[in-house]
Amino acid sequence: MSKSSDGGLALVLVVAGASLLSVLSPVLGDDVESSRLSWKKSYKIASDESGRRRRPILVKITAAWCGPCRQMQQLTFADEHVQRRLQKDFVLLEVDADESPDLVSGFHVEALPTTLIVSTDLKILKRLTGFQSPSDLVTALELVKRMPFDSDDLNDMTFGDPDSTEAVSALVPENNVSLGFEGFCLVSLLDENKLRRGILAFTAKQRGQTVSFFSEEHLQRFLATPDRYWPMANGKCLVSSKDRRRHELGDPRVGVIWRDKLWFFSDRETQQRFLAMPQQYSGDL
Repeated sequence: MSKSSDGGLALVLVVAGASLLSVLSPVLGDDVESSRLSWKKSYKIASDESGRRRRPILVKITAAWCGPCRQMQQLTFADEHVQRRLQKDFVLLEVDADESPDLVSGFHVEALPTTLIVSTDLKILKRLTGFQSPSDLVTALELVKRMPFDSDDLNDMTFGDPDSTEAVSALVPENNVSLGFEGFCLVSLLDENKLRRGILAFTAKQRGQTVSFFSEEHLQRFLATPDRYWPMANGKCLVSSKDRRRHELGDPRVGVIWRDKLWFFSDRETQQRFLAMPQQYSGDL
């Protein structure tokens, strides 16, 4: 993504094998977006507020040279109905594509403007590419409001399917914090059997790893008895270690609760082998 020498849009998309050059729209004049909308400029600050307030994030990815972006700012985000909905239900984040190229790449942005709606556990619920009219945006907000934010439909003992529970992409933290166990909340897994990603506002250091939690309450439960929630074998897959002689990290999405402890496995096959003979693989622990 870049600007051409004459200020035009030099963003190239590949559609069905063909290159499509997006054309810059005319500028409509001075910005008229109402000051009633307060946009965060930092992804970390927005995600922290989202966790505290239990509100999803609306992300506006834009650039000063992007004509359709200016149109959305002047027409869509200045609409009173849109403003009321955003003020009431969302944390707002504005990302300048030129100033934050790494974040734009992490969001897999291919065209401007791009508007994302992100859940409180930092999953992309809705991606809107190109200019969105006020009615288009309100319709998208209504649809997302009715979507479940958590992966609750899980079996009693196991944690769901890695292909189905990751229907939306997890965001990469702006400060590149490396989270243990892929960012999933250990307390939600063990106490509630829910596959939930933690929030950056609620983290703790334990055994050399940074682990995140779904809420302040979940964090405090962990801090009270961290050994209870810590996965067996530090999250390594015991089946791979014994059968394949490889020390592979387990995937929380193919985990098991057994003897009131968390056990993670490298894939569905190793999980099922453990379920068939748990004593064989847990005997040394």
